[in-house]
Amino acid sequence: MGMHPEYRARWVAMGYKSTVGSAEVVPPPPKEYRRVFHLTSAHHGISDISLHHLKVARFSDLNDPFELMAVRSQARYREKSASTKAAVDGKYGLLCFSADWTNPVLWGHYGDKHRGVCLGFNVVRDLAEEVLYENKRVVRDWEEAEQPDLLDAEVRKALFRTKFASWSYEEEWRVVLPLSDAQTVAGLYFWPFGPKLQLAEVILGHVCPLPLSDARALVNKHYDNVTTIASRLADGHFGVVPNEDTVP
Repeated sequence: MGMHPEYRARWVAMGYKSTVGSAEVVPPPPKEYRRVFHLTSAHHGISDISLHHLKVARFSDLNDPFELMAVRSQARYREKSASTKAAVDGKYGLLCFSADWTNPVLWGHYGDKHRGVCLGFNVVRDLAEEVLYENKRVVRDWEEAEQPDLLDAEVRKALFRTKFASWSYEEEWRVVLPLSDAQTVAGLYFWPFGPKLQLAEVILGHVCPLPLSDARALVNKHYDNVTTIASRLADGHFGVVPNEDTVP
């Protein structure tokens, strides 16, 4: 057991930042994929691992009230803008990821106060879109349409990908998908694991109550070649890092 410093240069060569938390844990993914990370509670993580799927988020349920409202519009369009947002929300959902898992604020907000887990995925690069963070709402000449498919392509891109700069700590990547393509269970939407969404890593929060041995047994029961480790708080900086003793 122990860290693998020889992997780090390979991650950097693939375009990842040198400080990515997994850079000395596992090799980088194949070039046609991007490694992204989804933080959640241990309960939901166990469910996702066992059922081979990830919950599709609805824009209306996200914690940013400006989702789908990044384009600057005039006051007279306010009501129509709201109806456009509702129409888009009724047709599209998204999978939310981060570029890394080492930010303790991410664990505090999305990883059940460090009691949860982080699932590392290989996502087909053409599907994953990097969120753009802006201090001001985007200026566009546009007419809001009540049907999502009638929106100009550039406007749709801005709506789906632009967030206020204060959210930049998330380093978010997202996959926007039609709800009609998702699986439905009890009124909720899910995207199955498969060639486009491959589970590659499981990282336990530093106070996750799930024993590492149990987590590994669950992962190994369902998947081949998925690495499961625990995290710890960094010694010399504000960050979350791999627990060296748990790296295979």
